[in-house]
Amino acid sequence: MNKSLQILDIKSVAVDNQLFNVTAINKDSDPYWVEFIKPHFDEINVDIKILPLSEINKDKTWFINVDINGWNWPWYKTDIFASFGGTILTELNNGNAYLILNHQCESFTESFFDVLYQKLKNFPSIPYSKIIYMVAAADASREYKNFVTERGIPKEQEITIMYAHHVYKRFKHENTLDFFNYNRTIKKEKKFLSLNRRWHDHRLLLVCGLAYNNLLEHGYVSLGVAPEEVAQAQKTIDELHKQHKSEYIREGFDKIKSNLPLQVDMVDLRINQFQTTSLPIEFYQTSCFSLVSSTCALQTREKSVGFTEKEIKPILARHPFVIHNLAGALAHLKNMGFLTFERWFDESYDEETDDNKRLIKITDEVKRLSELSFEQWDIMLEEMSPVLEHNYNRLVNYTTEHCYFNSDLKKLLYYVS
Repeated sequence: MNKSLQILDIKSVAVDNQLFNVTAINKDSDPYWVEFIKPHFDEINVDIKILPLSEINKDKTWFINVDINGWNWPWYKTDIFASFGGTILTELNNGNAYLILNHQCESFTESFFDVLYQKLKNFPSIPYSKIIYMVAAADASREYKNFVTERGIPKEQEITIMYAHHVYKRFKHENTLDFFNYNRTIKKEKKFLSLNRRWHDHRLLLVCGLAYNNLLEHGYVSLGVAPEEVAQAQKTIDELHKQHKSEYIREGFDKIKSNLPLQVDMVDLRINQFQTTSLPIEFYQTSCFSLVSSTCALQTREKSVGFTEKEIKPILARHPFVIHNLAGALAHLKNMGFLTFERWFDESYDEETDDNKRLIKITDEVKRLSELSFEQWDIMLEEMSPVLEHNYNRLVNYTTEHCYFNSDLKKLLYYVS
């Protein structure tokens, strides 16, 4: 008799749509991560069953997987689990049910741990042992260990952390690859492309650093600070200047504030341009390298490296890249089988743990690369072509096996019954 992993069909029950995204599922009503475990569970005769609540065998282990709308959690004053209803809460308390809180496409560690533990403290409706936090933060386990140590959280109040980095497989590349098949012989007009559409502190700092070094003229640079947001951006700049004590922050902002927003292509900079085909592909065509502005790059906001579509796009465009992320981002990419550009770029910024020093290293390297002639870049891009092709092929052929064995998804075997 086959063993099985039972997962609740989340569409079969009522949950709070402000707190949980019930549309983050595949066409068969299974969580995104199921497609990455299924081939390997099939090999060892473990069935994956997506079942309505009425058909769950409650004598065996089963899971409630909910995708988190984490930005709504801090202000939510009532029990975040109340909407699950009496049956599910009873099963979580006294039965065989486990709850997977899923941040499958984001890198949130300490900030979410803080919110979750505050909610559990105020509304202790679920045992800690029944909670699994699945997150795309590469250093999630390390950061959780730091979190429980610093706060003196006892063992019986620890939750389970699972790292799942399947963002590279979630994008259906077969539908978008032709989009990136542009003419690579067209003459370059700028040295780099840096898309900073929805502004956050680290993106504001990055563009200020570029402006301070007079690099805006060498790149296609966007920054989505609307005219009505300039005052807020100025306040942020003043706070960041006090924190980092770097002149580039204020002087760089003074150079750009009268021209905000900085626009590269005619998209609405206030909207998250998530899809791969939202890119201004012609600007990849006429620039030499990408300066990627990741989701997080300041430890005050997040301490774990995470990857989203932002790192995917230059790889699909066969564009060399410098990444403004947290320290260790390039190291994690290498662990996933990608190559970086250490032969041509100074990538020591990836080892710099001080956020401000790392940003200065990045802008210094962008300046050096921007001062190279287009003739030098033509030679360098030709030299890079095997690396660019390797990364492209690694990405579009990123398999369920990579997602499964290079993450914590395999630990779900512990719960099979």
